[in-house]
Amino acid sequence: MGIFDFLKKTETTEATNKTVESIDKTCLGVLELFPIKETNELLIIGSLEGGLKVGDCLQFCNPDQGMDALGSVVVKKLINQNKDVDVLTDESLAHLVIDMETSLVNLKKGSVLYSYGVDEEQRLSSYTDALYNAFVIVQKGQMSNEDYQAASLDDSIEILRLFLWECRQNQKTGSEESYQANTRKLERLAEIVKDKLLAADSIYAVFSEKTGEAYLFSTTYDKGEEGYLCSDPMIMLYTPRWYHQFKETIDRRPNSVVKLIENTADKKGIENFLGTAFYLNGALGAAFNTKEVSISASVLVQKPDFSNLPEIQVPVMNPDIVRWMLLMGQMDKPTTDDEEVIYKLYYKFFSAAMPKAKLLIPLNATSGFPDKSQGANSFVLKEDAKFSIPVREGKDGRNSVPVFTDWKRLRMVFDEKWNGMIEEAGGMIEGFDYAINPTEYYEAGAYVSLTAFKEMQKFSEELEGRDKD
Repeated sequence: MGIFDFLKKTETTEATNKTVESIDKTCLGVLELFPIKETNELLIIGSLEGGLKVGDCLQFCNPDQGMDALGSVVVKKLINQNKDVDVLTDESLAHLVIDMETSLVNLKKGSVLYSYGVDEEQRLSSYTDALYNAFVIVQKGQMSNEDYQAASLDDSIEILRLFLWECRQNQKTGSEESYQANTRKLERLAEIVKDKLLAADSIYAVFSEKTGEAYLFSTTYDKGEEGYLCSDPMIMLYTPRWYHQFKETIDRRPNSVVKLIENTADKKGIENFLGTAFYLNGALGAAFNTKEVSISASVLVQKPDFSNLPEIQVPVMNPDIVRWMLLMGQMDKPTTDDEEVIYKLYYKFFSAAMPKAKLLIPLNATSGFPDKSQGANSFVLKEDAKFSIPVREGKDGRNSVPVFTDWKRLRMVFDEKWNGMIEEAGGMIEGFDYAINPTEYYEAGAYVSLTAFKEMQKFSEELEGRDKD
């Protein structure tokens, strides 16, 4: 079934009897385009709001890229029920023929043709409706190779959002077979978003002013007797078009700032930013423009594989504790019962992960260390090696040592003159409390005393015991 069949009217239209003198605004979202063989003409099929007559001149734009006009077209012919007509009004499936011009190279599904005076809101509505009808209603969530090449990041996000919405509307009545088929389609659409994202020139991301890292968004649900459920912490990304359109609202979010992430010439800039957010900071995915569209971390950027490296060379990373420190650090001091519950929930997750961590303690070598010019990135200390570690006054009369979850945080405080020693969590806790990630963003770190660590060990062991049962 093609686009003609799916949207074809069953009743005879009276469009030819209507006039458009009283209609001064025209807007058409493009559903499909067909070059007409042996002519220099193009057939456009779209959803028409308002009136249109032969000879009308319309501008066109791609709302995914902005509202600036990309060119203009003149209507040469209108077709309805396989017959030429002079006028069309409010047609869900309007057919118009125009001359093929070089400026039309940017015309695609989702483009909007409009008359003077049509506002941006109407053009955006036509854009969304066109994508819904073309890719959800007609193509059932599938994109051809031609569609893939023409689609922008904004297009692919919107198509994924619309198809996901459609699937949710039908999930109670659909069969298991259709559910599995739709799942595969959604996975493919998510892959397309990933491709477009990693190839984009730039993307905007929400950062926390308190932690200096990409803001983690998570919702806590009260499940009654089952306890509380914390949704996967996600970062929030905005396409340039979306951010500039809703900038005033987005920028009003408290304790956050939106930053531009620019891609590099080798197209690794956005990928590296995501890798840090996912595999150092512990975000479990990213939401795009709204919370309605989110994609898991493993789909967007593959998790680093260190299985072929000797253990001593595996980079130190602790996303399972950084995640919860960042979530706690983003919050203001809890002032309500709900905020207190959320903070305690984050702290419990942090407590469960902390005893399993491998941390970095900065050390200043004095002797027994290999020469850095030899290119050694990791090594085992010799028995006669001498070094010093920074010790500071801690809490309750105890001293503390700064420990770091990864090299990024260590280098935020200590320069290249300092090495790092791997500390299995708890190794030095009897003698020193831990000041975790004591960078300029102190809210992004944590202080763990001997008493607190022992409580964490007990809690972690209890959880493991429950899992085994």
